[in-house]
Formats: sequence, structure tokens, C-alpha cells
Amino acid sequence: MTSQRLGKIPLVLGMPIIINQNFDVDAGIVNGCVGTLKSVRFIEGVNGERHAISCVVTTPSTSPDPLPHLASHESAVLQDTVDI
Repeated sequence: MTSQRLGKIPLVLGMPIIINQNFDVDAGIVNGCVGTLKSVRFIEGVNGERHAISCVVTTPSTSPDPLPHLASHESAVLQDTVDI
């Protein structure tokens, strides 16, 4: 049993990830793209809880042309929010 809220998962560097939205079709960062979590950026809430705001993933199937400050086949992924 964990103290995590329903719908939250721990983010562990090196864990496998699957992209579930088309971020950059030309570069191959699309729904179903498989990769590995390399780093995570957080903000801290007023009660000390951490909220992920972005991460870097290594995705071998994507374009080898990186963004500035990223290695080949690395992609930046930003948070996504959904209001229900």
C-alpha cells in the first residue's frame, strides 16, 4: 500500500515510457513512441509535494537531430493537464 494519490505513479530514472500524444511528427515523437526516462524537472508545492513539469526521454526511434543542450535521440516532454 502506498500513500500516493490514485492516478499518480512514481517517476524513476531509467524506467521505460511510452509517448501517448503526437508532439513532433516530423521528428518521430508520436503516440506509441517508446523510450527511457532520463531526467525530470519538478516544482515544489506549499506542503513539500513535488509536481513534475517536464522531463527528458531517450527515444531511439526518433530523429537524431537534438534540440540545443540535448544529446542525439533525446526529447523534452512537457506536462499536460486535463480538466474534467
